[in-house]
Amino acid sequence: MKATIQLSPTIIQPPPEPRDLLTEREACAYLKTSKRNLFCWRMSGLIPYIKIGRAVRFRAADVEQALQSMTITTKP
Repeated sequence: MKATIQLSPTIIQPPPEPRDLLTEREACAYLKTSKRNLFCWRMSGLIPYIKIGRAVRFRAADVEQALQSMTITTKP
């Protein structure tokens, strides 16, 4: 008898909903930054966060708003 191996398709997750809470790892992946950089932004007040016990969470809408506030536009 031959064994068959089933491969599961790669699951691509859609962008988070505005009310979703992101873990530090998810926020880092979304922002394409390091955990240390996210920590520095959090401590400097650039990105609001929520503490649930020892866990840190970020609202997706707050992350988007922080990106907007950090966006620099230059005038010609």
